[in-house]
Order: sequence, then C-alpha cells, then structure tokens
Amino acid sequence: MVALFDELDVDETYRAVRWFFYERLPEIKRKAGAWGDYSSPSVDGMPKTPSAGNGSERRMINHSRYASALYAVRYAIKGCSLTSQKIIQLKYIDELPNWKIKNQIGYKGNGTYNKLVKQAALEFADCIEPACDYYSVEEKIIPDLHAKFGTKMGQNEAKEGSNRGHHGATL
Repeated sequence: MVALFDELDVDETYRAVRWFFYERLPEIKRKAGAWGDYSSPSVDGMPKTPSAGNGSERRMINHSRYASALYAVRYAIKGCSLTSQKIIQLKYIDELPNWKIKNQIGYKGNGTYNKLVKQAALEFADCIEPACDYYSVEEKIIPDLHAKFGTKMGQNEAKEGSNRGHHGATL
C-alpha cells in the first residue's frame, strides 16, 4: 500500500527553516530593496546599436520578484498559530536570544521551548508553500522547506531550489 503522505523529517525541516531565515531571507531582503538607478533614458538624436536588454526593466522585474517573496513570507507567518508567529518574529526576525524569547512567550523550560520552536518551523514550512503559490514566487527564490525521511535539505540543495513537489508549474 502506498502512503498518502510522505513521512516528514521534523529535525531536517527545522534546519531548512532555520537556514531559510538566517541565510536566504536576508538575501531576498537585499534583492527586494535593490532598486538601482532608474533614470530616464537620454536621447541625443544619434543612431545607436540596440543594447542586449533593458537594464532598468530587468532590475524592476527582479525587484518585483523578490518583493513578492517578502510578501509571501509575511503572509506565511500570519498563517501560523499565534505562539508560532511570536516565536518566528522574536527568534528569526528580531534575532533575540532564547532566554528573552522564553520570557516573552511565558515558557521557562528548554524542552517545551524547543518543541515550540520546532512546531513554529513546521507551521511556517506548511504555510510558505500556499503563500508562494498565492504570490507567484518561483521555487528557486523560496524552495520547499519540508524534508522527508531519506532526503537531506542542505544549503546547496535549497539554494538551487531542488524540486520536492513545491509550487507546481514553472512560472
């Protein structure tokens, strides 16, 4: 009998989400804010050879793609439970130390806190997929963060956006 759902590797999924927030998200933020110089074209009346492409247009398209990815991240965080939203915000966005996060969410023990952090990562991994579909984010920008047993979600694999059933059709 074929299993309807692959069995999720919680630890590897947690590592993938952690990698995403610490490595990939800062890159997405930089590229979303990299407007560059958008000046009007100069016209001097002299004939010119057409350029290989419109640099301003390419920069605008890239900005739009990465801005959409940021919207998808925000949308995915809002899809998580309130406790997970708070953990994600405090741990990955505000980058507070664990002891401060535990104080703010009202948990003192490491065991419970660690379970909540992993739960937040799993919820985010679940929510980012439909958020990427909704905002039309390409998988090479935000890869599937779920790790199944027998696979390893490494940084190179994630950066290359290997396909594990995320986002459907190529955009």
